[in-house]
Amino acid sequence: MYHSFKHVNPKGWSKHDTLSFEIGLKETAYRYNIRAQIRNLSSYAYQDLYLCIKSNIPDSTIWQTDTIKFQLINKEGEIIGKGWGDLYELSVPYRENILVKPGKYTIKISHEMKDNYLKGINDVGIKVE
Repeated sequence: MYHSFKHVNPKGWSKHDTLSFEIGLKETAYRYNIRAQIRNLSSYAYQDLYLCIKSNIPDSTIWQTDTIKFQLINKEGEIIGKGWGDLYELSVPYRENILVKPGKYTIKISHEMKDNYLKGINDVGIKVE
């Protein structure tokens, strides 16, 4: 139904840089699954990535805030996502089996890491199925 990535500044993803996804859903009475996606470089310095996600799904007037965790590197130091070259992609569930009315919705994503400029994240995406 919807799939989009936003590119992150190669110099680093600022704590104050919120990525916004505008989603228009026309179908009625469907249940949707929403996934958050990350494309990271092999040079990413941490094992995990925490994201703050604000959305007005399933109700366009009420905003919900969630924190989700991506484990990008396992305990053995291996990158978990599927990749090519030094770029890897990983997808995790954000909201599952939700009933949504037709309308326009927004998802806003920022990182919750301690770095003011987080390096090694290439793209952030949202997929609605």
